[in-house]
Amino acid sequence: MNDDAQRQALDQLRARVQHNGNDPQGPIRETLARLGDRWSPLLLLVLRHGMLRFTELQREVNAMADSELSQRILTLKLRALERDGMLQRTVIPTIPPQVEYRLTPLGMELVARLEGLVGWLEQQAPTIDAARAAYDQA
Repeated sequence: MNDDAQRQALDQLRARVQHNGNDPQGPIRETLARLGDRWSPLLLLVLRHGMLRFTELQREVNAMADSELSQRILTLKLRALERDGMLQRTVIPTIPPQVEYRLTPLGMELVARLEGLVGWLEQQAPTIDAARAAYDQA
């Protein structure tokens, strides 16, 4: 890419960021940050397979993770994903009350894209490992 083309591409990127994602509390930056956190992507991927109750969701995630997801953190992550419109929370009026979580259509669309990224990462894992090893030896 020559200098003019690079400058033009960077100017276009800057304009997109300023128009769409410059607000720290805006949906683009917050959603990208959420997808970069430790638990939210895993929660979304687990819920891709259907509705789960709070304790079932916690159990499934903990079975896949290298550390334990606490009830407090799970509650915070679920609330944030619900606020973003990714999850639907349903309270079942039993004693004690039960709560179920499922993906919304928006959440399903996001998970489809997230699964594509996970697939790419699975394919590229050897290349990433080799790059890390080369970097660490340098």
